[in-house]
Amino acid sequence: MQTQLTFKRSFVTGFIFLLSIGIYAQDSLRIDKYNNRYRFSYETVRMPWEPDMGFVGIGFDLFNIINQSDCIYLGINSYSAVTGSRPGLITFGVAGGYRREVLFDNFYIDLGGFVGGGGGGGAADGGGLIVRPHFTIEQQFKNVGFFVGVSHIEFPTGAIGSTSINAGISINSYNFFESSNKKPSDFLDKETPRASTIRVAVAGTQYYNFGPKTSVERPQINTGIVRLGGVQLERYLTPYWYGLLKLNGAVTGGADGYMSLLVGIGAKLPLLKDRLSLETRILGGPSGGGSIESGGGATAQYEVGGRIRLLNSFDLKLMYGKTLSPWGDFSADHIEVSIGKSFESLYPKESSETPSSFTVSGTDYKRNKIAFLTHNRTYFPPNAQTKNKGIYYLPYFNLLGFEFQKYLGERITINCGTVWAYQGHYGAYAEGLVGLTYYQPITSTWNINIKGMLGAAGGGAIDVGSGLMAQAFLGTEKRLNAKWSIGIYGGQFVPLKGNFTAQIVDLGIKYHINQVLKK
Repeated sequence: MQTQLTFKRSFVTGFIFLLSIGIYAQDSLRIDKYNNRYRFSYETVRMPWEPDMGFVGIGFDLFNIINQSDCIYLGINSYSAVTGSRPGLITFGVAGGYRREVLFDNFYIDLGGFVGGGGGGGAADGGGLIVRPHFTIEQQFKNVGFFVGVSHIEFPTGAIGSTSINAGISINSYNFFESSNKKPSDFLDKETPRASTIRVAVAGTQYYNFGPKTSVERPQINTGIVRLGGVQLERYLTPYWYGLLKLNGAVTGGADGYMSLLVGIGAKLPLLKDRLSLETRILGGPSGGGSIESGGGATAQYEVGGRIRLLNSFDLKLMYGKTLSPWGDFSADHIEVSIGKSFESLYPKESSETPSSFTVSGTDYKRNKIAFLTHNRTYFPPNAQTKNKGIYYLPYFNLLGFEFQKYLGERITINCGTVWAYQGHYGAYAEGLVGLTYYQPITSTWNINIKGMLGAAGGGAIDVGSGLMAQAFLGTEKRLNAKWSIGIYGGQFVPLKGNFTAQIVDLGIKYHINQVLKK
């Protein structure tokens, strides 16, 4: 009898133990750490018969994507003019390479390359295709590295190309995404996890009160108003300091083709329990196009303003500032309004005891699907003349596109993207876009989708009015595995003004991953 009672107690205890494991397994998220790197570089491109161009590189690289390797990286980079006589020569594309520690602790070699599209500034950029192989050596001090190396910038269909010495700085950090590996892992102590605030925003900026020498080709600009549309990304480093990225393009005011890519740092002073805050920011980076004379392309911006917190982590920011080119004639006052949403992303305290894979409680954190789409876009323009009278559009030309998608539920994503010409005669042409996509599953691996995008476009003598335009797509995607899918999309380009009513075909590959957010 005693044996039976003991057996029953053991059975009940074991059942409760197994049940608790099941509950724990269902109520937990397994996390992998992905190394990342922000890169900032400078190099000189030799130009015949004119001053050499100084090119600044701004990029983000993510490691551990390919077979969880911490040596292979993929990234998104921009190389753009900041000195010389070609303001507005801006490029954007994909980067990849191999980085490995050699000889000494924290001493690295890096062999990689960049392929992208872009151009501008009236330069001989051909169709816009740019390639840039590089070899660098880097010494890292904790999370900051200093590198020097050799690189070659070439526009294969244009007349720009040279080999030069490049130098720069890297800032090394981490991302934490949900793992697809179901093997057991360490449980991270509840006191170790913390969240890092990320703000994503759509912004409208108005330039006014232009300096007297701002424009040469379009004198109406410096007596009027130019409006820009764009997106912004902020990541908080402390509760009071954050880094930020701005991408803007002209949408009204006769400056279509003007674009800016600015990075900087901001400071926040919370008031009323952070319902209201005062902020100041300083930024710099390349800009130009649209006949706005920004010197060699280098542009600085400083701002003051405030933020009002709304419901569901949304907020409204109003900033006033000054935009100027240190080595050019461009200067203007500006007002900026942005609507953003903040997310609390998992970001544990880094220590020697923090494992590369671990588990956190599902009661504190939740998964949120995100995806990165890279695609080739082909435009089929109308039978019409470009802005250069007497010259008709080509039957087709190609562009390189990038899109970040954040899922709102299972079937809707909010999208932020950009597209850059690399083939044809339109190397200066580029777009910045925001929009939504709806997905309808038709099998376990196939879906059809409908997408709408709004944005700013310009450059390359393509007639898009002042730059404001819309796009509509119907597409289908095939899921290859948990991480990758491919798709084809057809669409229509509709400018608010202008004759560029082109048909669109996109072929893309998408990388899926789960972000981990604080509930």
